[in-house]
Amino acid sequence: MPSANPLISPLKYVVGIDIAKSSFVACFGQADSHQQLLFGKETTFENTLGGFASLLSWVARQQAVAVPLWFVVEATGVYYEELAYFLADQQQLLSVLLPNKVKHFARSTELKSKTDQLDARLLCRLGLERALPAWQPPTPALRQLRALARERQVLTKQGAQLKARVHAYQHSYQPDSRTLARLAAQQQLILQQLAALDQDLTERLAAEPELARKLAQLTSIPGIGRTTAIIVVAETSGFALVENERQLASYAGLDVVQRQSGLSSHATRISKRGNTRLRTALYLPALSSLRYNPRQIAFYARLRTRHPSGKPGVIAVMRKLLVLCYSLWKNDQAYNPDYPTAHQRRHEIAPATEVSRGYTG
Repeated sequence: MPSANPLISPLKYVVGIDIAKSSFVACFGQADSHQQLLFGKETTFENTLGGFASLLSWVARQQAVAVPLWFVVEATGVYYEELAYFLADQQQLLSVLLPNKVKHFARSTELKSKTDQLDARLLCRLGLERALPAWQPPTPALRQLRALARERQVLTKQGAQLKARVHAYQHSYQPDSRTLARLAAQQQLILQQLAALDQDLTERLAAEPELARKLAQLTSIPGIGRTTAIIVVAETSGFALVENERQLASYAGLDVVQRQSGLSSHATRISKRGNTRLRTALYLPALSSLRYNPRQIAFYARLRTRHPSGKPGVIAVMRKLLVLCYSLWKNDQAYNPDYPTAHQRRHEIAPATEVSRGYTG
């Protein structure tokens, strides 16, 4: 790819990649010392090992001089993982970005259309204009825990749905005993599979004492059990991509959004545009902490004085628990009930101004 000015050497090469199930689109770009950006023609590759090798060969042909080369990909779904691990194994510089970060950058541009090619160019531009953190692959233990935790969440949901079906059928007119027996057998199978999953989780943690130790720090929080701690850590890859509390809340879909235009104004709500597994995992712990954690009870009580509905308070407690997990994990420490609260420091983790407007999500 020719440079915009052959006398000016590029300072950085970036390859933006928009990935899908069976293929991905790559855009090669460069930036020089005058902040000029030059993009090449987008190229499509198969999302296979052969396609990954073709990508590296294609990139090598684009490079005119030896300057840093970065790959930028968005962490949507699981389709990016094979490519990400391949590039990491090849010692390539790689940034994996949370979708909300890419979305916020897209809003700052004049781009209105959306195609795979435009998305690849957008990621390339983001990499050229911003200094991005290098991706650190999750450890094999975290990958295994995430797979097991997700499987457990699915089984738990299926068990709850099946329980509702059994209750409804039992109270229907003249239920068939054979149908009831089959439903009971399905319930028993789910219970057996959950027990097997819990045993697998126990064995994985026994083989990873350091990971088990840090998870135990999270379970020291009243209301946070082992399963919740595993989900929080596994879904965030040990908070590897998280740079601050606001970004974490946004990733979980617990960030506050406001709808206002002219004279029309709606109550604020959580975005729900994030990792639904995190929100699901935090709901029951939030309710539990409101029974056994004096600090959360006091926090919730202060919110209820400003808002009659209890739902905003529960959501605020969910966010508070998530941020607390993040803080303890990063600082490598257990929960200290005597630590000065944000309220005592006059600095709320979840600002009262946001909560007092009322979440409706």
